[in-house]
Amino acid sequence: MHLGLVKFNFKHFKILLRRIIVCLIFLFFGFQSFGQTKNIDSLKRELAKAQSDSLRSDLNEQISYEFLYLKPDSAKKYIKKSLELALLNNYERGIAKAYNRNGTYYVVTSQYPLAILEFQKALPLYKALEDSVGLSESYGNLGVLEFYLRDYDAAQQNFYRAIRYIDTVQSKGQYIKYITNLSGVFREKKVMDSALYYAKKAVGYIDAKSDSRVTAVTYFNMGTAQFFLGDYDEAIKSLSYAISRENIPVQFEILSRGYKAQSHIYQGDLNLAENELEGLEERALATKDQYVILANYEAQQKLFEAKNIDKEALIYAKKYIELNNEIHNREQSNILQNLKIQFQTEQQQFENELLRNDSELQALKIKHQRYAIWGVTLFIFLLLILMLILYRMYIYKSEANKTLKKQQSLLNESNKSLTESNHQKNNLFSIVAHDVKSPVAAVLSSINMLHTNFKSFTQEEIEILAEELKKQTSNLYYLIDSVLVWAKSQMDGYKFIKTELRPYEVAREVFEAEEVFIAKKSIKITCDIPQEDVIESDRQVLTVILRNLLTNAIKFTPENGNINFSATKTEKFYNLSITDTGVGMTNDELDRVLKKQERYSVKGTNDESGNGIGLILCQEIAHRLGGEITAQSVKNEGSTFTLHIPLV
Repeated sequence: MHLGLVKFNFKHFKILLRRIIVCLIFLFFGFQSFGQTKNIDSLKRELAKAQSDSLRSDLNEQISYEFLYLKPDSAKKYIKKSLELALLNNYERGIAKAYNRNGTYYVVTSQYPLAILEFQKALPLYKALEDSVGLSESYGNLGVLEFYLRDYDAAQQNFYRAIRYIDTVQSKGQYIKYITNLSGVFREKKVMDSALYYAKKAVGYIDAKSDSRVTAVTYFNMGTAQFFLGDYDEAIKSLSYAISRENIPVQFEILSRGYKAQSHIYQGDLNLAENELEGLEERALATKDQYVILANYEAQQKLFEAKNIDKEALIYAKKYIELNNEIHNREQSNILQNLKIQFQTEQQQFENELLRNDSELQALKIKHQRYAIWGVTLFIFLLLILMLILYRMYIYKSEANKTLKKQQSLLNESNKSLTESNHQKNNLFSIVAHDVKSPVAAVLSSINMLHTNFKSFTQEEIEILAEELKKQTSNLYYLIDSVLVWAKSQMDGYKFIKTELRPYEVAREVFEAEEVFIAKKSIKITCDIPQEDVIESDRQVLTVILRNLLTNAIKFTPENGNINFSATKTEKFYNLSITDTGVGMTNDELDRVLKKQERYSVKGTNDESGNGIGLILCQEIAHRLGGEITAQSVKNEGSTFTLHIPLV
């Protein structure tokens, strides 16, 4: 993160200058929306002259599009009117267009689950009409929606589908829009070469008749790709051109200025960067678009850091982190809601299909019953046919019931898996919330104390505080490392990376990393692991588990105690043991930690604190690896913890 703030002696002059700049910015914004206002006024005049409801429906939809980024609430009113007119006249193309536009309204206002429903209503209507332009727009809208939901692979596929349904020459404007969107997709996927390629390709199709809004977004995409590729001169040119375009959406104009400012910062032109950002935060907040606000916080932070004003930069760093967390939580909620709606839609389609089949079968029965009155012979013949049909229906229904039961079983398994996954996720979040937050807060508090009282602290006090910080950050590092390895082991499809390694070398690395704490308590470390032993295992997992076991041994071993590393082999396992002369544990305490996996923490021999989750996580990781941790202990005499590593 980047930090900073500049103090200026002429305070009143600076306030006056800032007010003038803000006024100029709002004046510019007023002129910027003037082009859109002209389009809206023109469409309203056409609407007043329209003779048919179908034409009025189309014009209301076009007006809603013009309002979409300017005044979304006004756009909603015109969409509603367009749909009402189309439904009243059974104007199917108008109904589909209204549903599509309503979906884009929900995308712009971040109501993504509702957007999905609207696009799904429009798509079958366009398919029935064989309207390639409408289908292209529907797939393009789905691509935009999936872009906002950050499913960039799905967005990329839908933009390709949208392109396949249009004639590039006949619908050049749509083609430009889709390859511009592809540029944005590759930018978010961090494939900047492809992002720049599609942006330049779109620019090649742009002419004087092109939609100025799309042109602005195209140059914005090209400028951001150049920015991330480090070509700041070209980025500034592209972003400046985007800003100069009439009808550029407010969000893209603010983002363009933010990236332009960052380009100036990297070039060392801090005054130019400050000019770009002047008054921009108020405008970003006014959009209520969290992504725009987040990007503005980042730009402000980088400027203050470049100016070495750490206090203000830290403020923006905190704002950035808080808002980013809020966005992440909202996106996760939207993705889950999206999956729920997709499931409900598929279930509804399946139920409709069953009802349709039942209706067809009923019609067939009635038809055969009519034929039965033609005569006894015909009746018997038809009866035989009916019996055959009923038998086939029975077989079909039996097979259908078996299929449904199988699907239900799969669904139950899926729900069980999802419940377990949610439980694991909640467990991880609980650990992070309760066991990571507190150490981070302690570290931050110590740093603030050092920063605030640095000049008044004696050298001895600084050394004490530094030693405390080292202990806090060391404990926090080990906790996070353990949690991350545990979390990776819980993920579906996670595979341990097994390589040949020497347990002796891993053990040496582990206790060398703890030398400070070992020396502090004058503990003697011995290692009886044969240096020539070689096994296959995941080095990171083995390191995390041994480090946790050694940390516990150090914690509960008194000064001048002994800790020994040893190893044995059986037919199926390689056994690594750590033996200490510490305080030991009762059998009940061992059962709570290793078998029942309950959180249990006590102070060490030098009053060291713990979090009570290290052994729990290590046991879970060991199980995932195919092994386990066992222990033998005698109260007040010491403990031996053994990691059993599978040899095959």
